[in-house]
Amino acid sequence: MPSSPAPGSDRARLAMKLRELRAATGMSGNQFAKELGWPQSRVSKIETAAQFPTGDDIVAWLGTAGARGEENVVTELLRRARVESVSVRQEFGKAGGAGATQRSVHEQERQAARVATFQPAMLPGLLQTPAFMRSLLSLPSGPAQMGNASSADIEQLVAARIERQSLLYQGDKDLPFVIGEAALWIRVGDLETQLGQLDRLQSLAGLHTVDLRILPFGKATPIAPLHGFRIIDAEFVAVETFTGEHQLRDPDEIALYRQLFRLLHEEAVGEEEAAGLIRRVSRRLVTEDPDG
Repeated sequence: MPSSPAPGSDRARLAMKLRELRAATGMSGNQFAKELGWPQSRVSKIETAAQFPTGDDIVAWLGTAGARGEENVVTELLRRARVESVSVRQEFGKAGGAGATQRSVHEQERQAARVATFQPAMLPGLLQTPAFMRSLLSLPSGPAQMGNASSADIEQLVAARIERQSLLYQGDKDLPFVIGEAALWIRVGDLETQLGQLDRLQSLAGLHTVDLRILPFGKATPIAPLHGFRIIDAEFVAVETFTGEHQLRDPDEIALYRQLFRLLHEEAVGEEEAAGLIRRVSRRLVTEDPDG
């Protein structure tokens, strides 16, 4: 389910190398698939980087291709391809720009059965209001400066992010969110924007696709909350940075992130406790607002 790799990326080079090894046998993709005992579509997806191969896939591929002496080269490509860095500036420079980037994320999420999200101090994009989005994306740490995005690009991002939120209403989705209480307090935009965002959180928590949980300040955190992340099924982990995103596909690392999310989920409060916490923060924001 990975998005299309950038030309020249390690993922693209791995797919090209595997395609070359298959072609060197003289077998067509269909013949090669029969030798492997796979559907032909699986071979095609691996050769076009639409599907990421496992370590076992690589062993089977090399064996069927009789590619002695290529093991080290392919193994190194696989190792490097398991961690892919996606640059905001590069993504904005592609055809379709900012909107295309968000639509690519939407497609990944649309195909997934489960998208688990942790954010220690920021509200996830799937839960943001349009006003909150505009304020957030316009910050110095946002795409305007980090990706040279224009005001039109920002509006494209907002529209595409709103489109992504249709995921919340698809009955077959499992969307657990764990956020730190800090995410409720950190002001993005004016007070009206923040209060509207907190109200939105409470309404979304009622959706049966959404499992919203909050780690209160008073509770000991089960892990060091160094960064936020999204786990797309068991396919890959996306770790967002200021300038882009790291996409991890190493099975052992994915398993570790899934374990960490389970610990966070167990310690966080949900349902009425979470709703009560959001209401208390809203009241405090109003009473402590220096402009109120």
